[in-house]
Amino acid sequence: MGSCLIPCVGSPGLLHGPRFMAKGKHTPSRPPTGKRRTGEGESTASPAPESAWSNFRTILVALLVALGIRVALIEPFEIEGPSMEPTLLNGDRVVLAKYAYGLFLPFTKKAILTWNEPNPGDVVIVKSPHDELDIVKRVIGVPGDIIEVRSGAVYKNGRGILDKKLGPCGEQDGEHFEEGCVWHQEKVGDHVYRTSQMGALRFPDSPQGMAHAPLGDSFPAVEVPEGHVYVMGDHRDRSNDSRYFGMVPMGRVKGKAVFIHWSRDPSFRGVFVNSRWTRIFSFID
Repeated sequence: MGSCLIPCVGSPGLLHGPRFMAKGKHTPSRPPTGKRRTGEGESTASPAPESAWSNFRTILVALLVALGIRVALIEPFEIEGPSMEPTLLNGDRVVLAKYAYGLFLPFTKKAILTWNEPNPGDVVIVKSPHDELDIVKRVIGVPGDIIEVRSGAVYKNGRGILDKKLGPCGEQDGEHFEEGCVWHQEKVGDHVYRTSQMGALRFPDSPQGMAHAPLGDSFPAVEVPEGHVYVMGDHRDRSNDSRYFGMVPMGRVKGKAVFIHWSRDPSFRGVFVNSRWTRIFSFID
């Protein structure tokens, strides 16, 4: 019987298929690589527009997420002026929680949707009904409260909100206050905070039983209507607030000031030499 020059079908000990080369080396089958032959022994990758689109899509998603956070969740805000001294100083930069009360879109004058109202004592950013500027104030009255100012002293529902006198305004984080300025401690809701005023206040119903001197303007008692808040600055003599432009509609409240993320004295030049390090990452009460 003659021998087979080519492996015979059914011959024992022989394996079928292309898995074995002439020298016995195993070469696994490979799927098409998407490469094209450009010359003998050379190949290059074909253009991949899918990769460029994937990168663009990733960047677009990141931008949309950042925009969503900026629009609906948080927003930085820089304090300008002394109206909230000593709680907030000129040059403080605070983080605003925009989600606290509603949805306030950029370049608009009021929220398109509200789901909560500020608590008494909250420090908030509002769109001023007087000049449409963003201003920072403290909520003194909410719907149903009766607010009255007698010679600079604030009364809420017939009771003074003054807690105690703290003494002359001192130096705070390198900030010097006016001569004759006095710090007081007030309590509204769950918030205890300091206020600045030119001179000391005494209330008729205080333990001392002494009437307060006519240190500031008086404003008649008003009831805060539904859907509004009564706001004031912590520096009672340097603040343009509800005493002058009236109550603020709830839809004009942009959000709650939560904490100071950076602070610098704008009267000095430089980045680090004028930084108020002790104020950075401090929460606002």
